[in-house]
Amino acid sequence: MGEMILVTGGARSGKSNFAEKEASKASSVLYVATGIAFPDDTEFQARIKKHQRSRPENWDTFEAFQGIPVYLGKHADRYEVVLLDCVTMLVTNLFFDLLKEQELTNQLADEIETKIQSVIQEILYAGEKSTAKLIFVTNEIGLGVVPENKMTRIFRDIIGRVNQQIALQTDEVYFVVSGIPKRWK
Repeated sequence: MGEMILVTGGARSGKSNFAEKEASKASSVLYVATGIAFPDDTEFQARIKKHQRSRPENWDTFEAFQGIPVYLGKHADRYEVVLLDCVTMLVTNLFFDLLKEQELTNQLADEIETKIQSVIQEILYAGEKSTAKLIFVTNEIGLGVVPENKMTRIFRDIIGRVNQQIALQTDEVYFVVSGIPKRWK
């Protein structure tokens, strides 16, 4: 069984940098990138390109938000470390993929959350079965004010519960503030 680590923090807190430094201690790394840019989102496309350029050339990359559990089940054991960056983008993409054009009712929100938690559990299970160290990066988005609209409140609650789900099953949890990691578990 591989070790599992959760790295959380605010936007631009240094959490990805910390996780990448941890991963770079290994000779073989699979980087699972969950951010998908839409064709008209040039800012996010540029952000993805910057991340791609910053990764070591010897790291392999899997860019997707669907099929991650199956991919890890087939490929994770080839690597010393699997770095999934980030859970928040994964949940965002799954959320809107499942929502489609439907009205967000409380029942639909519960169904979406159940499906998202199922995917996360499958990823955790793949991590438990693998010999690779699995590092999750996520955003701690629940520290601010209560969002003003229903969809954002529901999303914030879902990502908060997903982060708890991961933290409960990982071996270590780090919270990064201003580039300084603090181990909590």
